[in-house]
Amino acid sequence: MNFIKKHFLKRYIADRKAVRSVDVVSLQKAKSVGLLCNITTEDTYKEIYEVFASLQAANRYVWLLGYIDDKIVPFYCLQQLSADYFCNKDLTWYGKPEKVQVDDFLKTDFDILIDFSNESSDIFELILSLSRAHFIVGAHQEYSNYYDLLIQTEKPMEHWELLKNITYYTQQLKGESL
Repeated sequence: MNFIKKHFLKRYIADRKAVRSVDVVSLQKAKSVGLLCNITTEDTYKEIYEVFASLQAANRYVWLLGYIDDKIVPFYCLQQLSADYFCNKDLTWYGKPEKVQVDDFLKTDFDILIDFSNESSDIFELILSLSRAHFIVGAHQEYSNYYDLLIQTEKPMEHWELLKNITYYTQQLKGESL
């Protein structure tokens, strides 16, 4: 059954892959930032929310989209105007998110989209391939063909460490002073 689900999801992705204009933008200059993550524990939520709040405090439009691999969204994931969460009950039988917030996230032309996911999932592959973001950054080797910039290290990075590396390398690419 999983083979059939994967086949339909891959076909859905192939038929709808986003046409986007790639534009390198540094995190310092980005006006709109999309954050994609998987929430596994309350500590993961708190850590990603700190990153979300710090980017918002820098007067950027920030939208957090979190996926919870469970039947329900936990009580600690607080829905906000620009922080949305979805879970397994929000997916079609073949794994496509059926939530208005996810569709709106995909239609948004973010200056930069940061993938904080640390697990392989068809859901993240779908979101990354359908996103209209101008610049997509992440550290997950499996999604490297969806990224415009892959931050690669020998060991998994914490969210703050990844954000620091993204800031550094995007400034280097743009030729901005550190």
